[in-house]
Amino acid sequence: MIAAAMPIVAKQGFADFSLDEVAAKADVTRNLLYHYFPDGRSDIVMAVAEQAGHTLTDDWVTDESIPLAERLVINNARMVAHAMEPSDAWVIYQLARGSTDPELRAAIEHFVEIVVAAVSLNQLGTEDPPTLARVALKGYLGFFGTVLDEARETGTPPEQLVDLLGETLTAALQVAKRQSEPQP
Repeated sequence: MIAAAMPIVAKQGFADFSLDEVAAKADVTRNLLYHYFPDGRSDIVMAVAEQAGHTLTDDWVTDESIPLAERLVINNARMVAHAMEPSDAWVIYQLARGSTDPELRAAIEHFVEIVVAAVSLNQLGTEDPPTLARVALKGYLGFFGTVLDEARETGTPPEQLVDLLGETLTAALQVAKRQSEPQP
């Protein structure tokens, strides 16, 4: 049912998607839909946001046997592909990031933290970055999303984005590291 709901919610938005359309696409009755999602729309929104988060983060590459530069390209290329399509997961993630619903924001923040930990592990060797690096990583993720959405809207070729994003990440973390070092 979640798989059936993803494209509908991505296309119609959290507030406007049709429960009847979700039930029809899942080939279930509306009553059965409510059996699995007792709070209806809000339960479905949470379920698709959770699925979107997993889709975007579950395959993040942190294998140290793969050179760092290659991991960065692999991870950025995956996200660029999601954003340029855009995939249902990307659209739902972006909708959730802009939501005012505290429960939905908390669910998405969980996946942001997964990415922060993975990027930090790759770039800094730890899943728990220092405070300034965490701030830089979270800011970078906001920048990342905006760049990808803008690139899609302007028709910017995806191959131009991977290096831009990778170099921006590296620069942000270098500045955070430099600012965190004791000053003479």
